[in-house]
Amino acid sequence: MSHTCKALVINCMDFRFHSAIRNFLVSLGLKDQYDLVSVAGVSKYIVDKDPIGSAVIIKQIELSQKLHSISDVYLIHHMDCGAYGGHAAFANEQAERDKQLQDMAATTELLSKKFPQLQVKKVLARIEASPSGNKIDFEVIG
Repeated sequence: MSHTCKALVINCMDFRFHSAIRNFLVSLGLKDQYDLVSVAGVSKYIVDKDPIGSAVIIKQIELSQKLHSISDVYLIHHMDCGAYGGHAAFANEQAERDKQLQDMAATTELLSKKFPQLQVKKVLARIEASPSGNKIDFEVIG
């Protein structure tokens, strides 16, 4: 193929994050340099060993690599994710954050074994609602 891009981004389908994620990726120098997959819970299908959901995500990575020669995969999770049950499913914010980080780490391990030539990058977003609009912060996880 004659057209390539830098990354495949897998983010949650939650509409509240679309513009902020796009702006975040542009700030990383990825404007028009990524394929995009939106799926509720991002890593949840893989961690929960859902055969259909996992297969869809893996297939998208394979296709992006084959068709567009990607070098990076971004996993962009967010707090208060409905696929995880939102804030209410956790005892506190730290427990919710820990679960998100644990799932990203497990997914990174699996993807790194299956696609050793790809770099997996993890990002956790937080949303703060306010009368003037939502504020979303992104934390790049080491």
